Amino acid sequence: MSLRYAVLTLLDIEPGSGYDLKRRFERSVSHFWSASHQQMYRELHKLHDEGLLDCEEQPQEGKPDKKVYSLTDKGRAELRDWVIQPAAPQKIREPFLVRMFAGHHLSQEELRSALNDQLHRHRGLLENYREQNERVLKSDPALQERYWLAHQTLLLGIEAEKTWISWAENMLQELEQKCVEDS
Repeated sequence: MSLRYAVLTLLDIEPGSGYDLKRRFERSVSHFWSASHQQMYRELHKLHDEGLLDCEEQPQEGKPDKKVYSLTDKGRAELRDWVIQPAAPQKIREPFLVRMFAGHHLSQEELRSALNDQLHRHRGLLENYREQNERVLKSDPALQERYWLAHQTLLLGIEAEKTWISWAENMLQELEQKCVEDS
């Protein structure tokens, strides 16, 4: 996948400025796709140049005009063509797992610390996802229906974080057991 389709997808939900799009990206797609602010703006300009986006300038008091982007029919067609294509599963790119693979270089205390840090991060993400889920469940039923599939990605994120937490907790238990056995 490329940033191109993430941008088209987010603008399919609702037109917006580059700033609006970046905020939307950070609250949703950034949990499974990354892009910098500069990449986002470059992609917006590129999509506009290709005729996939319209751009309407809205005057603002004391600021430069705000550029609000929306999908053109051509943009919607390209998004649809992309969505109907099968997606191959992607391999995990997780630096922490590479560190664990080489973890035999860590002392037990360093390993415990690394696992606790990871556990803390994933618990934070889980809490964040659960809060987002609560907002979705309290939202207008028509919006819930429209974004049902997007909501499913959030639910998968919740399950993934639960798995990370369970794994880290099990690793910490096994580490404690090894410490007792080695004593």
